Amino acid sequence: MTGIFRVAYRTVLGESLWLEIESGGVKREVPMYWADSEHWEVEMECAPGTLRYAYIYKRDRITLREEAGREWVLPGGAPPPARVLFQDDWRSAGTEDRVYEAKVFAVVGGGARDLGEFVSKGKNHEFRLQMALLPEGLVPCVIGSAEALGAWNYSGAVPMVELAENFWKAEMELPVGERVEYKYGICSREIWGQDVPTTDWDCKFQPRVVKLEDGANRILFPRGRADHVVVSDENFRRSADLRFRGAGVAIPVFSLRSGMGCGVGEFADLKAMGDWAAAVGLKMLQILPVNDTTSSRTWTDSYPYSAISVFALHPLYLRLDAMSYPLVDAAALAADRKRLNAPKDVDYEAVMAVKWRVTREVFDKHHDAILRDKAFLDFLERNRDWVLDYAVFSVKRDEHGTAVFSEWGEWAAYEPQKVESLAISTDAMYFIWLQYELDRQLADAVAHLRSAGVALKGDLPIGVDRDSVDAWVSPHLFRMDTQAGAPPDAFATKGQNWGFPTYDWDEMKKDGYAWWRARFTKLSRYFDAYRIDHILGFFRIWQVPQEHIEGIMGWFDPALPVRESEFAERGIAFDRERFCMPYIRRENVDLPDEVVRDFLIEKGAGRYALKDGFATQREISDHFAKFGAGDCAQREILMDLVAEVLFMEGGEGEFHPRMSMEETDSFKALDGDTQGRLRELYVDYFFRRQEGFWEAQALEKLPAMRGASDMLLCGEDLGMVPACVPGVMRTLGILSLEIQRWPKDGGAEFGHPAHTPYMSVVTTGTHDMSTLRGWWCEDDKARARYAWEMFGKAFPEEDLAPETARHILGQHLHSPAMWAVFPLQDLLAMDAELRSDDIGGERINVPAITPFYWRWRMEIPIGKLAGAAGFNRKLKEMVADAGR
Repeated sequence: MTGIFRVAYRTVLGESLWLEIESGGVKREVPMYWADSEHWEVEMECAPGTLRYAYIYKRDRITLREEAGREWVLPGGAPPPARVLFQDDWRSAGTEDRVYEAKVFAVVGGGARDLGEFVSKGKNHEFRLQMALLPEGLVPCVIGSAEALGAWNYSGAVPMVELAENFWKAEMELPVGERVEYKYGICSREIWGQDVPTTDWDCKFQPRVVKLEDGANRILFPRGRADHVVVSDENFRRSADLRFRGAGVAIPVFSLRSGMGCGVGEFADLKAMGDWAAAVGLKMLQILPVNDTTSSRTWTDSYPYSAISVFALHPLYLRLDAMSYPLVDAAALAADRKRLNAPKDVDYEAVMAVKWRVTREVFDKHHDAILRDKAFLDFLERNRDWVLDYAVFSVKRDEHGTAVFSEWGEWAAYEPQKVESLAISTDAMYFIWLQYELDRQLADAVAHLRSAGVALKGDLPIGVDRDSVDAWVSPHLFRMDTQAGAPPDAFATKGQNWGFPTYDWDEMKKDGYAWWRARFTKLSRYFDAYRIDHILGFFRIWQVPQEHIEGIMGWFDPALPVRESEFAERGIAFDRERFCMPYIRRENVDLPDEVVRDFLIEKGAGRYALKDGFATQREISDHFAKFGAGDCAQREILMDLVAEVLFMEGGEGEFHPRMSMEETDSFKALDGDTQGRLRELYVDYFFRRQEGFWEAQALEKLPAMRGASDMLLCGEDLGMVPACVPGVMRTLGILSLEIQRWPKDGGAEFGHPAHTPYMSVVTTGTHDMSTLRGWWCEDDKARARYAWEMFGKAFPEEDLAPETARHILGQHLHSPAMWAVFPLQDLLAMDAELRSDDIGGERINVPAITPFYWRWRMEIPIGKLAGAAGFNRKLKEMVADAGR
């Protein structure tokens, strides 16, 4: 049998398509040939039977994209056709129908349909369509210019049968050698008052076509070279009214408030919050990470993005009187609950003290029964690949009083045999049992949410704590001499240093990113969608050397560096000391005499250098920390002096421009010609040379993450976004994040929700930003410009009025974005009685302050929110009016 493979794909010079095919038990990769401006083609001999194939996109012969595999089985009961033409769409993960296959849409859009049975009649054309999320009672159909396709008469449309979930098929006899135009539509299964079974489409009836897809007609090319044609289309071109659009609310679990919670929101509180969301038409709850962060057993562990395990859940969220075994002292817990619920915010240390005490009491009393509990033992068996390591890590952390495993003596290096032997100890079993109870309670909450039609969206942190189980067990996966962070921006002018080690991606690639795939498998147990924190880190990460503290001292990795020869090629006289060492002149910096005396040495010609022991930010910080003056003015002056450089040194002979180079005194002291040449180099480094390189990095990693689960992926793509990022996210079906006050159009001060792309999540803010009311009060002039630009209001009020908040949220709800998800604080801003009097106190995190105490808790209980009839009615109307 001869196979003619033709795929629609636009390319430019240097790009090519290849066919990966398995036929007759032999798998090979075959180059394709450019057929026209929109198609590539190859013809080859294939063994009869089952064909498995996929298309591959390459640039300069380097594979960048490989689509999901296809399969075609020769219809039985007839001689095999001599020549088969496969006319295919590129199977992109980014089409709407591929995105709609995520399980979140089954939760919020209804259950699965009954599959049909297709009996081939041996006709010469097969039409295959990938289509998900159909309106209830409707199926896709094919209509077109040929007589067998109805000649554009709706009564002649050919309904399709669903052979596998979201995979539809129809067949018909079409004339040879004719150009055929066609479209897909949707039609009703109810014919003459009957619901026709999907196996009976061969009966004669007139389907009621409800709607045709958008866009130009599709074209079936003349098939003179083939006697059988298989047409595969990957996306039903939906009009706006057929696209899913939903709304949701974002709130950390620890911020939930109920009478049953013990001073903090707990997994069990998600049920009531989900019931409220469903009642007002919201279809999603978005939360922050819920992994265990117990490192120091102090309030600094409140930071949810610094997990000690990417698999373990935080005991903070356990509902104590809902455990599998009864409490030892219920009266004491009742008193603790009353005391801990009284404060406005979470008292992290006090809450955890109670939870550690009560859980240990219960475990010790019921120890023997727990170790015989079949459900507990099943959990242990299913999760032993990570839970044993976590339990022993927790035991050793408490034993040594630190999670810094390098200080654990003989336990500093991970040894599997030693872990196995200690894992059966009582103390280790306690931590395993805690994870069992947490898993049980979260799974129960998730089941409740799904039954209510509310999806749970989780959060995947980009990093892990350097003193974590993961770094202890698999240090080869991390680069422990670097720190992950973010470059300077409007919210953190000195950048951010998260302290996490960066990843050794080359090492992770060796086993197909198994560690990441395991993370996604664990996440998918609980979540229907998730936010990838700092998705830009999969393109490149901002790394800060261990000897520095502020994010401004970092550079992107991986990156194509500036080499010494390039300076000369650009006409720049390179001077390593001048460009790479702190440039300190007393006339440029208002230096106090004591700073000059105690920390600097004069080098001549008016220049100074930092004394030995003060050359790095960490040395400076450590020095002042000895005297309990970690934030004194001298410390800040010296930290700024260290940053007075133009280039950071990477490897041997490799240099990276310092971010915000032009703001340094070092740059300002250069002559105009050198400044101009360095500006050009700076722009080239950050905005030109890296794009293709960074795109390839992301396309190497993200498809593995995309294929590891059936959750909906949403990327946090804020900050300094490379130009290649939107295209990669579209290709992989990852939703972007759109925030009005952080527009991606560099020329705009504010974005308009009406201009957001469909494949996105639109919101008024994140946990790292001030609330809508807080932002409104921050800058009088910005507020005035915003009010005039967005809704023609000349003199906006100083405190955001409820009706103005409704206007702003209404604009977001009416946006084209697939999801509109709002912080609870911003929803409550629409109601004068429900919103807080403490505007600043509603903020969850301030990135510029490290460490920050993550402790905000909603002021009203969920029950009171559910009973706020007027507010809930208005919110439900807003959601419905927006078509969400």
